[in-house]
Amino acid sequence: MTKPNLDLIDTIAIVMLENRSFDHMLGHLSFNPFADGTKVNGLLDPLMQDAYENIDASGQPFYPFIMKDGQLATDLPHERDFVATQLAWSSVSDGFTMAGFVRAYFHFQSIARPAQPDPMGFLAPEDIPITHFLARNYAVCDQWHAPLPASTQPNRLMALSGDSEIDYTKGLFPPTGDLYLDWLKKRNVRWRVYHSGISFFALLGRIPEIFGEDYRYIDSLANDVKIEPKDTFPSVIIIEPSYGDAPHIGSDLPNDNHPPLPVGPGEAFLRQVYEALTCNPERWAHTLLIVTYDEHGGFFDHVPPPLIGYTPPPGNSFVSGPFTSMGVRVPALIVSPLVSAQSVYHGLLDHTSILQLLAEKFDTKGTGYSASVNQRRAKGIGSVSLVLDLSQPRSDIPDPPPAPSASTISFADPGASASPMQQGFQDAAMNMFKNNQNETADKYPEITHWAMMQA
Repeated sequence: MTKPNLDLIDTIAIVMLENRSFDHMLGHLSFNPFADGTKVNGLLDPLMQDAYENIDASGQPFYPFIMKDGQLATDLPHERDFVATQLAWSSVSDGFTMAGFVRAYFHFQSIARPAQPDPMGFLAPEDIPITHFLARNYAVCDQWHAPLPASTQPNRLMALSGDSEIDYTKGLFPPTGDLYLDWLKKRNVRWRVYHSGISFFALLGRIPEIFGEDYRYIDSLANDVKIEPKDTFPSVIIIEPSYGDAPHIGSDLPNDNHPPLPVGPGEAFLRQVYEALTCNPERWAHTLLIVTYDEHGGFFDHVPPPLIGYTPPPGNSFVSGPFTSMGVRVPALIVSPLVSAQSVYHGLLDHTSILQLLAEKFDTKGTGYSASVNQRRAKGIGSVSLVLDLSQPRSDIPDPPPAPSASTISFADPGASASPMQQGFQDAAMNMFKNNQNETADKYPEITHWAMMQA
Protein backbone atom coordinates (compact mmCIF):
# COMPACT_ATOMS: atom_id res chain seq x y z
CA MET A 1 0.00 0.00 0.00
CA THR A 2 1.28 3.44 -0.93
CA LYS A 3 2.23 5.58 2.07
CA PRO A 4 -0.41 8.32 2.27
CA ASN A 5 0.56 11.87 1.46
CA LEU A 6 -1.03 13.84 4.30
CA ASP A 7 -0.28 17.05 2.42
CA LEU A 8 -3.31 16.09 0.31
CA ILE A 9 -5.53 16.55 3.37
CA ASP A 10 -6.60 20.09 4.23
CA THR A 11 -9.52 19.23 6.52
CA ILE A 12 -10.00 16.46 9.09
CA ALA A 13 -13.61 16.12 10.26
CA ILE A 14 -14.50 13.98 13.28
CA VAL A 15 -17.92 12.59 14.22
CA MET A 16 -18.28 10.46 17.35
CA LEU A 17 -21.71 8.97 18.00
CA GLU A 18 -22.92 7.10 21.07
CA ASN A 19 -23.08 3.54 22.30
CA ARG A 20 -23.31 0.97 19.51
CA SER A 21 -21.06 -2.01 18.78
CA PHE A 22 -19.50 -3.03 15.47
CA ASP A 23 -21.57 -6.21 15.10
CA HIS A 24 -24.73 -4.28 15.94
CA MET A 25 -24.22 -1.66 13.20
CA LEU A 26 -21.87 -3.24 10.64
CA GLY A 27 -21.94 -6.97 11.34
CA HIS A 28 -24.55 -7.32 8.58
CA LEU A 29 -21.91 -6.62 5.91
CA SER A 30 -20.77 -10.26 6.05
CA PHE A 31 -24.12 -11.85 6.88
CA ASN A 32 -26.34 -13.43 4.21
CA PRO A 33 -28.55 -12.19 2.62
CA PHE A 34 -26.89 -8.77 3.09
CA ALA A 35 -23.29 -9.80 2.36
CA ASP A 36 -21.99 -7.88 -0.63
CA GLY A 37 -18.36 -8.92 -0.75
CA THR A 38 -17.14 -6.42 1.82
CA LYS A 39 -14.40 -8.37 3.60
CA VAL A 40 -15.22 -7.45 7.18
CA ASN A 41 -14.96 -9.58 10.28
CA GLY A 42 -18.69 -9.40 10.91
CA LEU A 43 -21.48 -11.86 11.58
CA LEU A 44 -21.80 -15.14 9.69
CA ASP A 45 -24.66 -17.49 8.96
CA PRO A 46 -25.71 -19.51 10.93
CA LEU A 47 -26.10 -17.22 13.93
CA MET A 48 -26.46 -20.13 16.34
CA GLN A 49 -22.78 -20.94 16.75
CA ASP A 50 -20.39 -21.15 19.68
CA ALA A 51 -18.61 -17.88 18.84
CA TYR A 52 -21.86 -15.95 19.32
CA GLU A 53 -23.46 -17.87 22.19
CA ASN A 54 -24.39 -15.83 25.24
CA ILE A 55 -25.82 -17.42 28.34
CA ASP A 56 -27.88 -16.09 31.20
CA ALA A 57 -27.43 -17.00 34.85
CA SER A 58 -29.44 -20.21 34.38
CA GLY A 59 -27.33 -21.34 31.44
CA GLN A 60 -29.94 -20.63 28.74
CA PRO A 61 -28.25 -19.77 25.43
CA PHE A 62 -29.02 -16.69 23.32
CA TYR A 63 -27.76 -15.74 19.86
CA PRO A 64 -27.69 -12.66 17.59
CA PHE A 65 -30.84 -11.79 15.66
CA ILE A 66 -31.95 -9.20 13.11
CA MET A 67 -33.82 -6.45 14.91
CA LYS A 68 -35.88 -3.56 13.58
CA ASP A 69 -34.83 -0.06 14.47
CA GLY A 70 -36.99 1.61 17.07
CA GLN A 71 -36.96 2.93 20.58
CA LEU A 72 -35.82 0.26 23.02
CA ALA A 73 -37.47 -0.44 26.35
CA THR A 74 -34.39 0.68 28.33
CA ASP A 75 -30.80 1.69 28.00
CA LEU A 76 -28.26 -1.13 28.02
CA PRO A 77 -25.58 -1.50 30.74
CA HIS A 78 -22.11 -0.27 29.81
CA GLU A 79 -20.27 0.90 32.92
CA ARG A 80 -16.98 -0.79 33.79
CA ASP A 81 -18.33 -3.58 36.00
CA PHE A 82 -21.02 -4.51 33.47
CA VAL A 83 -18.49 -4.52 30.64
CA ALA A 84 -16.35 -6.97 32.62
CA THR A 85 -19.39 -9.26 32.82
CA GLN A 86 -20.01 -8.88 29.09
CA LEU A 87 -16.43 -9.72 28.13
CA ALA A 88 -16.64 -12.86 30.30
CA TRP A 89 -13.03 -13.78 30.96
CA SER A 90 -12.38 -17.54 31.01
CA SER A 91 -9.51 -18.90 33.04
CA VAL A 92 -9.88 -22.14 31.06
CA SER A 93 -9.24 -20.57 27.65
CA ASP A 94 -7.23 -17.71 29.18
CA GLY A 95 -9.19 -15.18 27.18
CA PHE A 96 -12.47 -13.29 26.81
CA THR A 97 -15.43 -15.38 25.62
CA MET A 98 -17.76 -12.42 24.86
CA ALA A 99 -20.54 -14.53 26.38
CA GLY A 100 -21.88 -12.24 29.12
CA PHE A 101 -23.89 -9.55 27.32
CA VAL A 102 -27.25 -11.15 28.10
CA ARG A 103 -26.27 -11.91 31.68
CA ALA A 104 -25.29 -8.28 32.25
CA TYR A 105 -28.51 -7.06 30.62
CA PHE A 106 -30.77 -9.29 32.73
CA HIS A 107 -28.91 -8.20 35.85
CA PHE A 108 -29.26 -4.53 34.82
CA GLN A 109 -33.00 -4.82 34.24
CA SER A 110 -34.56 -7.80 35.97
CA ILE A 111 -38.20 -7.09 35.06
CA ALA A 112 -38.40 -8.37 31.47
CA ARG A 113 -36.65 -11.45 30.08
CA PRO A 114 -37.46 -11.46 26.35
CA ALA A 115 -36.61 -14.40 24.12
CA GLN A 116 -34.54 -12.02 22.00
CA PRO A 117 -32.83 -9.60 24.40
CA ASP A 118 -31.82 -6.26 22.87
CA PRO A 119 -28.04 -6.64 23.35
CA MET A 120 -28.01 -9.49 20.81
CA GLY A 121 -29.85 -7.58 18.08
CA PHE A 122 -28.17 -6.23 14.95
CA LEU A 123 -29.49 -3.90 12.26
CA ALA A 124 -30.07 -4.59 8.56
CA PRO A 125 -29.26 -2.15 5.73
CA GLU A 126 -32.84 -0.95 5.36
CA ASP A 127 -32.74 0.54 8.86
CA ILE A 128 -29.27 2.08 8.53
CA PRO A 129 -29.14 3.18 4.87
CA ILE A 130 -26.61 5.98 5.38
CA THR A 131 -24.22 3.88 7.47
CA HIS A 132 -24.52 1.10 4.88
CA PHE A 133 -23.96 3.59 2.04
CA LEU A 134 -20.80 4.97 3.66
CA ALA A 135 -19.48 1.44 4.26
CA ARG A 136 -20.06 0.44 0.63
CA ASN A 137 -18.57 3.59 -0.88
CA TYR A 138 -15.68 4.26 1.47
CA ALA A 139 -13.63 2.38 4.10
CA VAL A 140 -14.62 0.25 7.09
CA CYS A 141 -12.26 -0.35 10.02
CA ASP A 142 -13.15 -3.72 11.55
CA GLN A 143 -10.61 -3.69 14.38
CA TRP A 144 -11.42 -0.28 15.88
CA HIS A 145 -11.96 -0.79 19.61
CA ALA A 146 -13.01 1.60 22.31
CA PRO A 147 -9.76 2.40 24.17
CA LEU A 148 -11.19 1.27 27.52
CA PRO A 149 -13.72 -1.40 28.56
CA ALA A 150 -15.83 1.29 30.16
CA SER A 151 -18.51 3.89 29.50
CA THR A 152 -18.85 7.19 27.66
CA GLN A 153 -16.79 9.70 29.61
CA PRO A 154 -13.63 7.61 30.10
CA ASN A 155 -13.59 6.75 26.40
CA ARG A 156 -14.38 10.28 25.24
CA LEU A 157 -11.57 11.63 27.42
CA MET A 158 -9.23 9.13 25.77
CA ALA A 159 -10.45 10.38 22.38
CA LEU A 160 -10.05 14.03 23.32
CA SER A 161 -6.71 13.87 25.13
CA GLY A 162 -5.15 10.40 25.01
CA ASP A 163 -5.68 9.91 28.75
CA SER A 164 -8.53 9.46 31.21
CA GLU A 165 -8.64 10.38 34.87
CA ILE A 166 -11.85 8.40 35.47
CA ASP A 167 -13.03 4.86 34.81
CA TYR A 168 -16.75 5.43 35.47
CA THR A 169 -19.05 8.14 34.15
CA LYS A 170 -19.17 10.99 36.69
CA GLY A 171 -21.34 13.65 35.09
CA LEU A 172 -19.83 17.14 34.98
CA PHE A 173 -16.10 16.55 34.81
CA PRO A 174 -13.60 19.23 33.74
CA PRO A 175 -10.35 17.30 33.08
CA THR A 176 -7.09 18.61 34.46
CA GLY A 177 -5.14 17.98 31.25
CA ASP A 178 -5.29 19.52 27.80
CA LEU A 179 -7.79 18.39 25.20
CA TYR A 180 -6.74 18.13 21.57
CA LEU A 181 -8.38 21.51 21.01
CA ASP A 182 -5.66 22.95 23.25
CA TRP A 183 -3.02 20.84 21.52
CA LEU A 184 -4.09 22.22 18.14
CA LYS A 185 -4.29 25.79 19.42
CA LYS A 186 -0.70 25.63 20.69
CA ARG A 187 0.35 24.69 17.16
CA ASN A 188 -1.72 27.45 15.52
CA VAL A 189 -4.00 24.91 13.86
CA ARG A 190 -7.50 26.23 13.18
CA TRP A 191 -10.33 24.13 14.61
CA ARG A 192 -14.07 24.50 14.92
CA VAL A 193 -16.93 22.64 16.62
CA TYR A 194 -20.28 22.26 14.84
CA HIS A 195 -22.97 21.08 17.24
CA SER A 196 -26.57 19.97 16.84
CA GLY A 197 -27.57 20.66 20.46
CA ILE A 198 -25.67 21.51 23.62
CA SER A 199 -21.99 20.72 23.06
CA PHE A 200 -20.32 17.92 25.01
CA PHE A 201 -17.54 20.43 25.71
CA ALA A 202 -19.95 22.19 28.09
CA LEU A 203 -19.36 19.25 30.47
CA LEU A 204 -15.61 19.70 30.25
CA GLY A 205 -15.17 23.19 31.64
CA ARG A 206 -15.46 24.95 28.25
CA ILE A 207 -17.90 27.62 29.42
CA PRO A 208 -17.86 30.42 28.22
CA GLU A 209 -15.72 29.17 25.29
CA ILE A 210 -18.71 27.38 23.75
CA PHE A 211 -20.41 30.73 23.10
CA GLY A 212 -17.59 31.88 20.83
CA GLU A 213 -17.15 31.81 17.05
CA ASP A 214 -15.34 28.47 17.18
CA TYR A 215 -18.63 26.78 18.16
CA ARG A 216 -21.39 26.94 15.57
CA TYR A 217 -24.69 25.19 14.94
CA ILE A 218 -24.51 22.40 12.41
CA ASP A 219 -26.92 24.19 10.06
CA SER A 220 -24.08 26.57 9.15
CA LEU A 221 -21.69 23.77 8.18
CA ALA A 222 -22.76 23.42 4.54
CA ASN A 223 -22.58 27.14 3.86
CA ASP A 224 -19.16 27.40 5.52
CA VAL A 225 -17.86 24.48 3.46
CA LYS A 226 -19.25 26.02 0.32
CA ILE A 227 -18.09 29.63 0.55
CA GLU A 228 -15.67 30.25 3.44
CA PRO A 229 -12.19 31.31 2.27
CA LYS A 230 -9.36 28.84 2.68
CA ASP A 231 -7.38 31.16 4.94
CA THR A 232 -10.09 31.08 7.65
CA PHE A 233 -11.64 27.64 7.13
CA PRO A 234 -10.68 25.21 9.94
CA SER A 235 -8.22 22.40 9.45
CA VAL A 236 -9.94 20.24 12.08
CA ILE A 237 -13.71 20.06 12.49
CA ILE A 238 -15.57 18.33 15.31
CA ILE A 239 -19.20 17.66 14.39
CA GLU A 240 -21.46 16.80 17.31
CA PRO A 241 -24.94 15.27 17.32
CA SER A 242 -27.69 16.34 19.68
CA TYR A 243 -27.01 14.20 22.74
CA GLY A 244 -29.85 12.13 24.14
CA ASP A 245 -28.71 12.71 27.72
CA ALA A 246 -28.93 16.51 27.38
CA PRO A 247 -32.05 18.55 28.18
CA HIS A 248 -34.34 18.83 25.15
CA ILE A 249 -37.03 21.42 24.57
CA GLY A 250 -39.07 22.11 21.46
CA SER A 251 -37.77 20.96 18.08
CA ASP A 252 -34.35 19.81 19.32
CA LEU A 253 -34.56 16.02 19.11
CA PRO A 254 -31.63 13.75 20.01
CA ASN A 255 -29.77 12.05 17.15
CA ASP A 256 -26.67 10.58 18.81
CA ASN A 257 -27.89 6.93 18.60
CA HIS A 258 -27.65 6.46 22.36
CA PRO A 259 -30.04 3.67 23.47
CA PRO A 260 -32.90 3.50 24.09
CA LEU A 261 -33.26 5.98 21.21
CA PRO A 262 -33.63 4.67 17.65
CA VAL A 263 -30.83 5.22 15.12
CA GLY A 264 -33.05 6.75 12.42
CA PRO A 265 -32.34 10.34 13.56
CA GLY A 266 -28.64 9.52 13.68
CA GLU A 267 -28.82 8.32 10.08
CA ALA A 268 -30.37 11.65 9.06
CA PHE A 269 -27.58 13.43 10.97
CA LEU A 270 -24.90 11.48 9.09
CA ARG A 271 -26.56 12.29 5.78
CA GLN A 272 -26.57 15.99 6.68
CA VAL A 273 -22.87 15.84 7.56
CA TYR A 274 -21.92 14.01 4.36
CA GLU A 275 -23.94 16.32 2.14
CA ALA A 276 -22.45 19.39 3.83
CA LEU A 277 -18.86 18.21 3.46
CA THR A 278 -19.33 17.17 -0.18
CA CYS A 279 -21.21 20.28 -1.34
CA ASN A 280 -17.91 21.87 -2.39
CA PRO A 281 -16.16 19.24 -4.60
CA GLU A 282 -12.85 21.07 -4.60
CA ARG A 283 -12.76 21.20 -0.80
CA TRP A 284 -14.08 17.64 -0.49
CA ALA A 285 -11.16 16.37 -2.59
CA HIS A 286 -8.91 17.24 0.36
CA THR A 287 -11.18 16.21 3.25
CA LEU A 288 -11.02 13.22 5.59
CA LEU A 289 -14.16 12.39 7.61
CA ILE A 290 -13.88 9.97 10.53
CA VAL A 291 -17.14 8.47 11.83
CA THR A 292 -16.98 6.31 14.94
CA TYR A 293 -18.67 5.64 18.31
CA ASP A 294 -17.42 6.34 21.82
CA GLU A 295 -18.14 2.81 23.12
CA HIS A 296 -20.33 -0.22 22.46
CA GLY A 297 -23.19 0.72 24.78
CA GLY A 298 -23.86 -2.85 25.94
CA PHE A 299 -24.47 -4.38 22.49
CA PHE A 300 -22.92 -7.73 21.61
CA ASP A 301 -19.74 -8.06 19.60
CA HIS A 302 -18.02 -11.37 18.96
CA VAL A 303 -14.38 -10.15 18.73
CA PRO A 304 -12.47 -10.19 22.04
CA PRO A 305 -10.58 -6.95 22.77
CA PRO A 306 -6.78 -7.07 22.75
CA LEU A 307 -4.96 -7.29 26.08
CA ILE A 308 -3.56 -3.78 25.89
CA GLY A 309 -3.98 -2.21 29.30
CA TYR A 310 -4.13 1.34 30.55
CA THR A 311 -3.12 3.03 33.81
CA PRO A 312 -4.31 6.58 34.59
CA PRO A 313 -1.84 9.49 34.68
CA PRO A 314 0.26 9.97 37.84
CA GLY A 315 -1.76 11.38 40.70
CA ASN A 316 -4.93 9.57 39.66
CA SER A 317 -6.36 6.20 40.60
CA PHE A 318 -9.25 4.23 39.15
CA VAL A 319 -12.03 2.82 41.31
CA SER A 320 -11.28 -0.73 40.19
CA GLY A 321 -7.59 -0.40 39.41
CA PRO A 322 -5.82 -0.16 36.02
CA PHE A 323 -7.42 -1.62 32.92
CA THR A 324 -5.95 -4.82 31.49
CA SER A 325 -7.54 -4.66 28.03
CA MET A 326 -9.09 -2.42 25.42
CA GLY A 327 -12.85 -2.08 25.08
CA VAL A 328 -15.37 -3.68 22.75
CA ARG A 329 -15.22 -3.05 18.97
CA VAL A 330 -17.17 -0.05 17.74
CA PRO A 331 -18.29 0.97 14.23
CA ALA A 332 -15.69 3.05 12.39
CA LEU A 333 -15.84 4.50 8.89
CA ILE A 334 -13.22 6.52 7.03
CA VAL A 335 -15.02 8.66 4.45
CA SER A 336 -12.71 10.41 2.03
CA PRO A 337 -11.67 10.59 -1.62
CA LEU A 338 -8.38 9.07 -0.41
CA VAL A 339 -9.89 5.64 0.34
CA SER A 340 -11.13 3.03 -2.12
CA ALA A 341 -14.80 2.14 -2.26
CA GLN A 342 -15.79 -0.90 -0.19
CA SER A 343 -12.32 -1.18 1.33
CA VAL A 344 -11.67 -2.68 4.75
CA TYR A 345 -8.78 -1.96 7.08
CA HIS A 346 -8.05 -4.86 9.43
CA GLY A 347 -5.32 -3.26 11.54
CA LEU A 348 -5.80 -2.42 15.22
CA LEU A 349 -7.14 1.08 15.89
CA ASP A 350 -8.82 2.98 18.69
CA HIS A 351 -9.78 6.59 19.45
CA THR A 352 -6.15 7.54 20.02
CA SER A 353 -5.57 6.64 16.36
CA ILE A 354 -7.17 10.01 15.60
CA LEU A 355 -4.64 11.73 17.85
CA GLN A 356 -1.83 9.91 16.05
CA LEU A 357 -3.19 11.27 12.77
CA LEU A 358 -3.28 14.81 14.17
CA ALA A 359 0.33 14.47 15.29
CA GLU A 360 1.43 13.14 11.89
CA LYS A 361 -0.28 16.04 10.20
CA PHE A 362 0.45 18.94 12.53
CA ASP A 363 3.36 18.08 14.87
CA THR A 364 6.36 19.58 13.08
CA LYS A 365 8.80 18.36 15.77
CA GLY A 366 8.01 14.69 15.15
CA THR A 367 7.59 13.89 18.84
CA GLY A 368 4.11 12.41 18.49
CA TYR A 369 0.92 13.52 20.18
CA SER A 370 1.84 12.63 23.77
CA ALA A 371 3.74 10.04 25.79
CA SER A 372 0.52 8.09 26.47
CA VAL A 373 -0.49 8.01 22.80
CA ASN A 374 3.04 7.05 21.81
CA GLN A 375 2.89 4.14 24.27
CA ARG A 376 -0.32 2.89 22.70
CA ARG A 377 1.24 3.18 19.25
CA ALA A 378 4.22 1.12 20.47
CA LYS A 379 1.79 -1.58 21.63
CA GLY A 380 0.37 -1.96 18.11
CA ILE A 381 -2.45 0.61 17.91
CA GLY A 382 -2.06 2.31 14.55
CA SER A 383 -2.95 5.68 13.06
CA VAL A 384 -5.98 6.52 10.94
CA SER A 385 -3.51 7.42 8.19
CA LEU A 386 -2.93 3.69 7.64
CA VAL A 387 -6.47 3.37 6.27
CA LEU A 388 -5.77 5.75 3.38
CA ASP A 389 -4.96 3.60 0.35
CA LEU A 390 -5.02 6.09 -2.55
CA SER A 391 -2.18 8.39 -3.55
CA GLN A 392 -4.53 10.75 -5.41
CA PRO A 393 -8.11 11.74 -4.53
CA ARG A 394 -11.02 10.04 -6.25
CA SER A 395 -13.08 12.28 -8.49
CA ASP A 396 -16.45 10.62 -7.83
CA ILE A 397 -18.80 11.79 -5.07
CA PRO A 398 -21.44 9.07 -4.57
CA ASP A 399 -24.96 10.30 -3.84
CA PRO A 400 -26.41 9.08 -0.53
CA PRO A 401 -29.82 7.42 -0.31
CA PRO A 402 -32.68 9.04 1.61
CA ALA A 403 -32.43 8.83 5.38
CA PRO A 404 -35.08 6.78 7.18
CA SER A 405 -38.40 8.46 7.77
CA ALA A 406 -38.77 10.28 11.07
CA SER A 407 -38.66 7.90 14.04
CA THR A 408 -41.01 8.09 16.97
CA ILE A 409 -39.07 9.29 19.99
CA SER A 410 -40.42 9.60 23.48
CA PHE A 411 -38.40 10.87 26.39
CA ALA A 412 -39.07 12.76 29.58
CA ASP A 413 -37.07 14.90 31.96
CA PRO A 414 -35.31 12.27 34.09
CA GLY A 415 -35.51 14.45 37.21
CA ALA A 416 -34.34 12.69 40.35
CA SER A 417 -33.65 9.48 38.40
CA ALA A 418 -31.06 11.13 36.15
CA SER A 419 -28.04 9.04 35.20
CA PRO A 420 -24.58 10.52 35.89
CA MET A 421 -24.33 11.63 32.26
CA GLN A 422 -27.81 13.18 32.28
CA GLN A 423 -26.97 14.92 35.54
CA GLY A 424 -23.75 16.20 34.00
CA PHE A 425 -25.58 17.72 31.05
CA GLN A 426 -28.18 19.26 33.38
CA ASP A 427 -25.46 20.75 35.60
CA ALA A 428 -23.68 22.15 32.55
CA ALA A 429 -26.92 23.63 31.20
CA MET A 430 -27.73 25.22 34.55
CA ASN A 431 -24.20 26.65 34.78
CA MET A 432 -24.65 28.16 31.33
CA PHE A 433 -27.96 29.72 32.32
CA LYS A 434 -26.76 31.11 35.67
CA ASN A 435 -23.34 32.39 34.62
CA ASN A 436 -23.93 33.40 30.99
CA GLN A 437 -27.61 34.26 30.80
CA ASN A 438 -27.46 36.58 27.81
CA GLU A 439 -25.21 34.32 25.76
CA THR A 440 -27.34 31.27 26.60
CA ALA A 441 -30.57 33.05 25.67
CA ASP A 442 -29.03 34.11 22.37
CA LYS A 443 -27.35 30.85 21.32
CA TYR A 444 -29.21 28.18 23.30
CA PRO A 445 -32.76 29.49 23.82
CA GLU A 446 -33.99 25.96 24.47
CA ILE A 447 -31.59 25.73 27.45
CA THR A 448 -32.93 29.01 28.82
CA HIS A 449 -36.45 27.64 28.49
CA TRP A 450 -35.47 24.38 30.18
CA ALA A 451 -33.64 26.15 33.04
CA MET A 452 -36.62 28.42 33.72
CA MET A 453 -38.90 25.37 33.86
CA GLN A 454 -36.70 23.94 36.62
CA ALA A 455 -37.34 26.90 38.92
